[in-house]
Amino acid sequence: MEWYLYCLPEHPPRIMDEIQQQASGVSYAPSPPEEFCGRQEELEQLPAVLSRAGEHGQAMMISGPPGIGKSSFLNRLAYEVRARPGGRQSPVLRAEVFDLPGMIFSAFRELLNDLRRSSASGRVPDAESIREALRYADDVFEKYAAPVEPIGLLPKDGEKIVGVFARSPEVGYNHVYQAFEELLRELGREVSMTGRVAAVLVDDVHLASSHDRRLLQDVVRNLPPGILFAFTCRTEDGAGSGYAAMQEEIRELGIVEVQLSEMRRHEIHELGERRFGLAIDDPAAALLEEASADPFSLMACFNALYGRGLAPSRENVADVIAGADGPAGLAFAALPGPVRAWTEDLCVLNPPFPVPVMACMLDLSETDVTPATGLLLASGIFRRLPDGEYAFAHPLLQEHCRRDLAEERGVALNARAADCFERSIHRLPGRLYVLLSLAGHLFDAHEYGKAADLNLEIGLRFHHRDDHDTALILTERAVVSAERLGDDALLAAAERQRDLIRQKASGPLTVGE
Repeated sequence: MEWYLYCLPEHPPRIMDEIQQQASGVSYAPSPPEEFCGRQEELEQLPAVLSRAGEHGQAMMISGPPGIGKSSFLNRLAYEVRARPGGRQSPVLRAEVFDLPGMIFSAFRELLNDLRRSSASGRVPDAESIREALRYADDVFEKYAAPVEPIGLLPKDGEKIVGVFARSPEVGYNHVYQAFEELLRELGREVSMTGRVAAVLVDDVHLASSHDRRLLQDVVRNLPPGILFAFTCRTEDGAGSGYAAMQEEIRELGIVEVQLSEMRRHEIHELGERRFGLAIDDPAAALLEEASADPFSLMACFNALYGRGLAPSRENVADVIAGADGPAGLAFAALPGPVRAWTEDLCVLNPPFPVPVMACMLDLSETDVTPATGLLLASGIFRRLPDGEYAFAHPLLQEHCRRDLAEERGVALNARAADCFERSIHRLPGRLYVLLSLAGHLFDAHEYGKAADLNLEIGLRFHHRDDHDTALILTERAVVSAERLGDDALLAAAERQRDLIRQKASGPLTVGE
């Protein structure tokens, strides 16, 4: 364990002293593969899965409730495929899905980006066939998203944010499917020639847009030899999980499902020792096994014991659990006041968090934002993403923080977020992400005039792109906004659009559409 201290010139020494008094714990981010604990029965399935992937392609779903360790298992799977001594030393492509409805093929486009990086670094065969398939897939994905993905964003009369959209040849879903299928076929063929497999890993598909989920289901039907396609899915339907909708079809497709459950007593011993240096005695392990044996809850308990300097006895474990507002509440209770306040300021944002928006939300200058993010990382509550953005280390932490926000505070923070995005528009590369974030923040800030126009416009564009789930979310916001404004004409237009989308959404979709 290390102590972290950064001097922020704008903050008085009193605040820094408070932060200095807190030791950083173990991060709530997915476990590094070398620190992975337990799950031996599940890991023993991997050799057979990899063998089938080499022969005819194989899909695998890692499922379980929130906090059970799905992302950590995916990390370990990547290690087994790519880096384990004596292993296959095979290429791995990864993507992570974040909770922002409407991102067009965000997971699959991130897989293309990772393939491009892997090809440049030599981790994937640099064959001309793969380069050509990658170029074609890039072009098809871009053209498909063009009707809803602006090429620019402009403020209009200081009142509205409008998207500037390019005219693009109409590209249907079947072109996208065929392009990605061809790319996987070429990748599988190249790695199979050296006796390896290529692993394609996607985390949190329950958060994926309907586009991503539909493409995932179609792709795994016809995986080529040499490809392992593994993804994680949360089984808690109350959180908007896509698991229930996918489960029956997944079984029909013969996808291997690895269902993770709570850790057993010997695994609790291992987690305490390997990640915290704590010798958990049998009575304490038995209590944890009975009370809260998912890895997230165990991490929160062990971090609290370590931070308070308590021995991991049954009595101390019982006291820690009894006095907590759930595991996420236990994690937040350990934070120094200023870091807790920053965490609250950021929780309304949709991940990934761009650094300029974070600086604006925290009212920090450009020079101060780097040490501030260092403190956030040291807290164990945040993590840095591969492209330099940030996110909560675990979704349960952000969900807890949002749930505990007072309504007035949430409205004020969303108003600040909308203002920060407007200020940073020209510095942020993800224009669709910016547009969708603005649409949500304006609505949650009760700025109904701006919210109605923006949500209605982009809702119609998503309807034309056949993403009816997103179109309904956006259009429902426009309906509510019009009601709050008392604008009968706007309300009638929004309700017509909503009825049209509902009618279209009830029709079936096929791969060829």
